[in-house]
Amino acid sequence: MRHGVPGRGRRGGVQGGGGEAIATERVNGDSAWMGGSNDGKRRGLTKKGYFLGLAVIFISSYSQYLIPRVNLVAGAFWVYGISIAAISAIWGGPVLRRAFHDTIGAFKIGLASLGIFTVAGSIASFLIVAMLKGLDPTALTVLQKPLPVLNVPHETAWLMAGASILVVGPCEEYIFRGFVFGGLLSLFGVGRWLLLALISSLLFAGVHAYYAIVYGVAALVPFVEIVAIGMALAVAYYLSGGNLLIPALIHGAYDATGFVGVATRPEVGARLKGALILVSLLVAALVMMGRRNGPWPRPLDRP
Repeated sequence: MRHGVPGRGRRGGVQGGGGEAIATERVNGDSAWMGGSNDGKRRGLTKKGYFLGLAVIFISSYSQYLIPRVNLVAGAFWVYGISIAAISAIWGGPVLRRAFHDTIGAFKIGLASLGIFTVAGSIASFLIVAMLKGLDPTALTVLQKPLPVLNVPHETAWLMAGASILVVGPCEEYIFRGFVFGGLLSLFGVGRWLLLALISSLLFAGVHAYYAIVYGVAALVPFVEIVAIGMALAVAYYLSGGNLLIPALIHGAYDATGFVGVATRPEVGARLKGALILVSLLVAALVMMGRRNGPWPRPLDRP
């Protein structure tokens, strides 16, 4: 945490210790994520409300498989509409107040994080594949199947590509980064934000647990990719002070490349995704080089 320049007393001496400044900064930062103020006039998120919101998210996500097949609009309302209505009533205001904060910073951090975590996820996936190949090579044959979410008619794929950017990205970021991750920050503070980012990313992967039905033990490979993407978006959300616009755009664009592959040819979608990751890695390199000019300001240092 950046301490800044200590204040000076009337005789030019250093006034107070660094510990007081850190404590004050920590309280102010935690209060910001609680969506309230230090005077307690605004009610923050409660654990009861948070877990109620989580329950609604998971129930609405999985109950779609228990009802007759519906059209895309009705399906989107069922999966996203119910969750968004519930968490908006519980804690929507604080999430939306920060949704457009530090957009330029979020853009740089978001792309850089995407590049870094997709590489890390690819390495982890390679290790899992190597392990499964040694234990049971036949388990890997199911990975030739397309992801369940991409199992759409050819003529619908372009529509789904657009919906990924305009609907899926914004809705899922509001739910998972805004409420799930932001709620953890509100309840447990920012001191262990990276651990909370991992927990929220595991919860994000949890709504895709049906992959295990399709891929069996090999589902660990797509799960790792989902967790990696979740971590990239959570880092962008946190380091930008709660921006949701950029994570939503990155999320939507990343998902859209898969549907473009369905609408055209799989290699086209793969090239688009590869280009997005390559650009992200270049941004990551530039961001890391820029750190030589000084440390980045932490979110708690920002207004």
